[in-house]
Formats: sequence, structure tokens, C-alpha cells
Amino acid sequence: MRENFSLYHWAPKARRGQINRFGLKPGSLSSCRQWKPPYVCLADSPSLAWGLIGRFRPQIEEWDLWWTSANACFPYEEIPWDDGSVREYRVYHRIFKRDLWMVGSRINEFYKAD
Repeated sequence: MRENFSLYHWAPKARRGQINRFGLKPGSLSSCRQWKPPYVCLADSPSLAWGLIGRFRPQIEEWDLWWTSANACFPYEEIPWDDGSVREYRVYHRIFKRDLWMVGSRINEFYKAD
């Protein structure tokens, strides 16, 4: 098992207040607003995290990047790529605000206004 390492999560800017107050919570409405996943998805790099969500949510214009540590997320489930490397980490419990830092924001290059 790897030692403590960084994990990242992109969330719509509109959720910033909620995350600052409650942290990241499983069961929250997904960014596509179509389901409530029983987990929070994270990746071990900002670019990988963006690749897993950005282009799939063109209706969201601005996103915030959140950082946490693997120790704050443990236990977690590792979801692999076909080659066995880890694609994403799923956390089935709340990640408290005290364990999160907002790294920055970005405009979605795939954004398409309705």
C-alpha cells in the first residue's frame, strides 16, 4: 500500500459554499444532477481528475479543484484502468472540510451554454 499521497476532486463552483460548510459528502446530487452516487470520486492528479469529469459536463462553466490526502480519505476503493493502474479512488464516507483545501478554479473549455 502506498504511503500518504495527494488526492484531487473537481466540483462545480456553485457547490463551493456547500463544500466549505460540510466537506464532500457521498449521496450528494451528482454534477450532472441525474443521480446521487454513494461515494465521492477522487484522482491522484488534477489532470486525471479533470479528464474523468470536465468534458462530460459541458453545461458547467466553472469548476473548483479541491485537495485532500489519502490518509483523510481512508478507507477508499481503488478503481483500475484496464492495465491495473488506479483510475479513481472512491470514498464512501464524508471528507470533512478540515481535510480539504481549495487549490483553484478553472473555466471549462468544453462549456456550452444551454
